[in-house]
Amino acid sequence: MKLKPREYVIHLRGVEIARWQMYQDRVLAISSEPNAAPLDGFETREPAFATPAKWIVPALQEQAIAKGYVVVDQTSVLATHLAEIVRQFAHELLTRHEVKRLLDAMAETQPKLVDELVPRLLTLGEVQKVLQQLLREQVSIRDLTTILEVLIDAAPVNKSPIALVEATRQALGRSLVQPLLSEERKLKVMTLDPSIEQQLQRSLDPQFAGERAALTQVSPLRRVLESLQKSVGDRAALNSVTLLCNSPARFHLRRLLEPFLPRVVVLSPAEIPATVSVQSLGVVR
Repeated sequence: MKLKPREYVIHLRGVEIARWQMYQDRVLAISSEPNAAPLDGFETREPAFATPAKWIVPALQEQAIAKGYVVVDQTSVLATHLAEIVRQFAHELLTRHEVKRLLDAMAETQPKLVDELVPRLLTLGEVQKVLQQLLREQVSIRDLTTILEVLIDAAPVNKSPIALVEATRQALGRSLVQPLLSEERKLKVMTLDPSIEQQLQRSLDPQFAGERAALTQVSPLRRVLESLQKSVGDRAALNSVTLLCNSPARFHLRRLLEPFLPRVVVLSPAEIPATVSVQSLGVVR
């Protein structure tokens, strides 16, 4: 009863994480162009990606398409929004119970793989942390066989969650890079100035796995954000940027940027397959 007409709210564990309102007898016209053609309707932003949009009457649909807009119905808008919310918060939804269920299913076909890893090398909670971090960075965990094999090889050397995540990402490099390739099959990236990488590296205190020191290091973050703003421009474009940064600084840079650019991709050179051609679009200084 507290909601406005055609408004919906999404809660996670009782806490509101998203809210949006739709308009009756209207469709949503979306344009990613900064100077979109004029169109009659109510100004709004598409909820999943915050792209500028307009609620228009269905009669203007063909006109909107002719002007370069993408027109979607209300059901599709809601479904896309919900899917993006699930993707964004998947790491919080992956509980220990869910990880146990995944491992039990894997044990039916590859019992030796699971037995060798849990609990001999890693606890269930440690495996959960690695999977959660992968999901937090929008990395699919469907290839669980590869992930577990990497953890078996890496855990005896270094059980740090950061080291395990970096090793796993490098093994999954082909699937990470594939969606980022341009039509010319090139990977277009912004490279990081070596001085910023060094500053991030110096901020990593080995005694505490580097995490606390890195997360309090504001100066390199400010430099990266300001440089990206000058080079790329609007916020929508910033979210689609791919940054190149060596590991383990890559992990901390991604965590630092997350509150400001939640969908930004930060790759390390070790994650890029040798067959992929890399094109630098500029240097973040």
